[in-house]
Amino acid sequence: MTEPHGSDMPPGGRLPPPAGGLAPAVPATAQVDRLARQNLLLTQALDAVQAGDLESAQRLLLAGDDGQQPMTLSQVFRLYQVELETQQMQLRESQLRTEHSLDWFATLFRTLPVAALLVDGQGLITDANTMALDELDLREALRVLPVPLRRLTANPDAELRLAALLPTVTADHTGVLDDMALRTLRGHDRWADLRVSEVPARETGSEGPLYLCVINDRTAWMQAQRASEAAALAEHQRDMAQSASQAKTQLLARVSHELRTPLNAVIGFSQLLLMRADTLPDDGRRQVALIQEAGQHLLALVDEVLQINRAEAGQLQLDRQAVSLHEQARQVLDLQQPLAARLDLRLTLEPPPPGGPEVLALADPRRVREVLATLVSNGIKYNRPGGWLNLQTGHDAHKVWLAVSDSGIGMTPLQLAHLFEPFNRLGAERLAVVGHGLGLSIARTLTQAMGGALRVSSQPGEGSRFVLELPRWDRTEAA
Repeated sequence: MTEPHGSDMPPGGRLPPPAGGLAPAVPATAQVDRLARQNLLLTQALDAVQAGDLESAQRLLLAGDDGQQPMTLSQVFRLYQVELETQQMQLRESQLRTEHSLDWFATLFRTLPVAALLVDGQGLITDANTMALDELDLREALRVLPVPLRRLTANPDAELRLAALLPTVTADHTGVLDDMALRTLRGHDRWADLRVSEVPARETGSEGPLYLCVINDRTAWMQAQRASEAAALAEHQRDMAQSASQAKTQLLARVSHELRTPLNAVIGFSQLLLMRADTLPDDGRRQVALIQEAGQHLLALVDEVLQINRAEAGQLQLDRQAVSLHEQARQVLDLQQPLAARLDLRLTLEPPPPGGPEVLALADPRRVREVLATLVSNGIKYNRPGGWLNLQTGHDAHKVWLAVSDSGIGMTPLQLAHLFEPFNRLGAERLAVVGHGLGLSIARTLTQAMGGALRVSSQPGEGSRFVLELPRWDRTEAA
């Protein structure tokens, strides 16, 4: 350390040589002893000055007079000042090193590649690193008040596990909680493994222990695990559904076959009896006619159930070809005209859109007629006396469509939600309309088997609109 300006003290704290020239020659050993004694006295004088005992310091300086000029108190004060400044500078350097070290550890804590929290003895989160602030949505909350650690638990079970863990954590024991269900402050669910360790307090005399809680997020792994389990369960359920569907198909096929034989016999014998009607009384003829009608109705029902069963099982035979929906609609209207005439309904079929030849559909013409017959007959049966029913064809870039609109009683949203359910007549059984609730279910099944769709819109009291959509013949050929 360089001596301040004006000091009479040489570097190193040594006493100056006596005035008047060079010191007399003395043996080397004696000179070393003299210098050591002078330095000792000077050190003791400095200690006395530091203690405020100036008289003792003066005596020590005078005691060192061995033929040389003694140091003055002023020189000692200057030397003391130099020592204080040196100590102050060393203290500042030590403080800077400590601050740099603390900043480094703070940066290390902030940038840890895992969520980390500092929790006090009451279970309050007092600090969090960057990953924890982002993953647990703590950034805004910690700016205001400490957040209880329990607020990050997703359910009472997780909160109880956490409350039971904290008292067991000591300096020698790290608490472990695996597969914890957490929830961020914004309500996002998380799964994580927690490691809780006791750490030294930041300040001496702090109340209670301080914990470091490290959170290893396993949300992605848990989601993948659950997705895998759900996929396995779905596959198992699909296999069971396929097995059940196959069993149902086989059962219906056998039942249908077994029912058709006695039904055909009932219908055949009733026809024979009616051929001899002149031998039967009036009541007998009427009863035989009812038997024949019921048998035919039951046989038609068996055929419809069997048709649905075959379509769902993928066993429906289709003859796909280019089909004119306008021509199929014309044939169906011709067949349904007598029924519409009895109800005084007006049936209309609009011509195909202008601008070239009609766009054809890829479909089975026989199945198309079955679907249209169902839509038209329903539009007639559930219409109003003197009402109307209109058919219109059209197309777009990918499909051909035919719309059947009527002025009938319409349907509610609840009825539309159950419209295609088999055997569900939507309350029509209270009306004077014959049916068993299979027509629309069969129509949609046939449409889907041909690669199309059957859509509906309706309002109560304002009629209904069914749209049959089928793929275009020319687009399919080009593909």
